[in-house]
Amino acid sequence: MKHGERARAGRGSPGDPGPAVVGRESETAEIMGRVAADRSRGAVLVVEGGPGVGKSVLLDLAVRRTRGAGHRVLRAVGSESEARLAFAGLHQLLRPVLGDLGGLPARQRSALRAALGLTEHAEAPDAPDALLVGLGVLTLVSDLAEPAAPLLVVVDDAQWMDRASLDVLSFLARRLDGEPVTLLLGVRTAAVLPGFDKGYARLEVGPLSGDAANRLLDEQPEPPTGRTRVRILREAAGNPLALVELSRAVAGRRPEDLAAEGPLPVTDRLEALFALRVSHLPEATRRALLLLAAADAVDAPAAARGPSETDGTAWAPAERAGLVRQDSAGISFRHPLVRSAVYHAASFRERRHAHLALARLLGDDPDRRAWHLAAATAGPDEQVSAVLLETAGRARRRGGHAAAA
Repeated sequence: MKHGERARAGRGSPGDPGPAVVGRESETAEIMGRVAADRSRGAVLVVEGGPGVGKSVLLDLAVRRTRGAGHRVLRAVGSESEARLAFAGLHQLLRPVLGDLGGLPARQRSALRAALGLTEHAEAPDAPDALLVGLGVLTLVSDLAEPAAPLLVVVDDAQWMDRASLDVLSFLARRLDGEPVTLLLGVRTAAVLPGFDKGYARLEVGPLSGDAANRLLDEQPEPPTGRTRVRILREAAGNPLALVELSRAVAGRRPEDLAAEGPLPVTDRLEALFALRVSHLPEATRRALLLLAAADAVDAPAAARGPSETDGTAWAPAERAGLVRQDSAGISFRHPLVRSAVYHAASFRERRHAHLALARLLGDDPDRRAWHLAAATAGPDEQVSAVLLETAGRARRRGGHAAAA
């Protein structure tokens, strides 16, 4: 990738304002203060909070503003299923700049290519040295950053990053003092994040204030009123996603249409709302959604294409229901809780068919195929055990010992 192409890959349009952020003035100031254009030293900030509280919205805002200023951004999003794949997160993070690996010192380049699975086994018979992998990433990041145009590195849902990638990020974070690089990590409250448990600044994203919650409700297409509004405010407990989704759920309905039972935990209530919305969709759309829910971020394009009997029209009802978004980057769930609701609302038989379909679609990626075959298996299976053993061997040769175990 040439320099100009690399710049375009990491930069976005200044005209993309993105969704409005309500009631997060202090959090926004804290984050953007660490992404200042005149920054000459590195900064690390762990942004933590519960599901739906708005961590991703704040990180998205930082990405948009940074790209809007013409500066580079590297970004990755953790995935529960990818947590078992060695260096999957690092590959996602560095994918836009893999063409720049050629400028690294030979030993660092060789180690990093081996860790990312970019070499044949014959070229790299031994596991790459972890120090050289970390140094390769540090050198690459340092080369991409400029004093007048700091680099922003964003990792959302970091609690689901694979351990090998987290180890590299921890190595990088401890060596950013003299580099114009900002590392932002989004993580769920109380999640264990090896290498980042102490010594780094943390920003706790809590519930919205009453005033901000009311402002957010006022911005909805059909703002709730009266008793319905009071109940939404009480049950959402300041959670922005809950405020939006509960408003959507009762739009045009009577106050008694809100469930009469005692309040569920916010996360459970949201999953129940999403699952109910899925149940009303056409069968082809439900199958397509389950296939996407069973897939990893890297597998999503294959899942979005779906099996041969699913055409592109299957996504329209899900998009109208507010479950997925479709843009130039493809199709994705609006929130991880939507994915969780779709997946867990399905029976094991339905999930098994989805994983088997993905295994067929990913025949050219033996590691991902192996995990989908395993997810579709109800009991001991010698053939699946064999392909998992092969996957463990490949992970060990790349230095992903946690994934191998």
